[in-house]
Amino acid sequence: MPLPLPNLDDRKYKDLIAEGLALIPTHAPEWTNHNPSDPGIALVELFAHLTEILIYRLNRITPANLLSFLKLLNGSGWRPLCKQPDELTPEEIMEQIPKTVRNLRKLERAVTSRDFETLALEASSDVARARCLPRRNLEGDKEIEVEGHVSVIVAPTEEAETENRNVVLPVLQHLKPRLLITTQLHVVEPIFVDLTIETTVVLKPDRKAEKDVDKDRLRTGVYRELERFFNPRPDPARNTQGWPFGRNVFVSEIYALLDSLPFIDYVPNVALTADKPGRELQDGAVVEIKPYELVKVRPENVIVTIKSAGSAPEQ
Repeated sequence: MPLPLPNLDDRKYKDLIAEGLALIPTHAPEWTNHNPSDPGIALVELFAHLTEILIYRLNRITPANLLSFLKLLNGSGWRPLCKQPDELTPEEIMEQIPKTVRNLRKLERAVTSRDFETLALEASSDVARARCLPRRNLEGDKEIEVEGHVSVIVAPTEEAETENRNVVLPVLQHLKPRLLITTQLHVVEPIFVDLTIETTVVLKPDRKAEKDVDKDRLRTGVYRELERFFNPRPDPARNTQGWPFGRNVFVSEIYALLDSLPFIDYVPNVALTADKPGRELQDGAVVEIKPYELVKVRPENVIVTIKSAGSAPEQ
């Protein structure tokens, strides 16, 4: 069933008169006689009558007019229902209206950063995330702004990364025909900053004796929480979009995350370092991440010392 067409303009004669009279104090404050006998008011009523006639015609577009508009919007190659447009019945013409409107709303040009990111995600199901950096050539000097250049960073899905599938090429092929003239496009994969996290955690007093604690399982639990926290990909189960591109890492956030785990009483210390030299700020409390980078936590880079309440830390 086709969608009913909206009333393009539902104003009536009285509405038009009221609208015209309301504009008089703004545009002609010296005009104070608003009686029907005033010549100006007579003109307002005349124009309202003529406008109502035009509105009446506006809402009565013939099927031939609709078909002409549909041809114009869909282009010369339009063949709905495997027919020539002139072979459509009035009912079939009405069915094509919502389809044409949906096609008009489909993104076909990359202009804004969001356009580039949306089109990159549409290009391949292997793309988990996309980030656009205007005025950047990430295939050259990453720190200098270059007019006319646009870089799109595409992060592969876990499956695509495992199978080493190319995600750059399909995005490049999808975006190139949709660029504005003179735009220089660069599509790259993200650069990851590997974090090393060393921490000591103290178990809650109600835990078993230290010799009975499964330390490997607890270490795995700590790593899994850190891995999920810094996950570079969207996680629908946790309703997260992934660690943002270019977001700095604060050691205070790691303290808060570990302290929230049910088996941990408190966290005496956390040491945070990165594989990029010179990124630690304020005595290691912050790791700087560039706009084109994401962070990654690997199992071998998470070092957890477990301590039971009232005992010495494990060596």
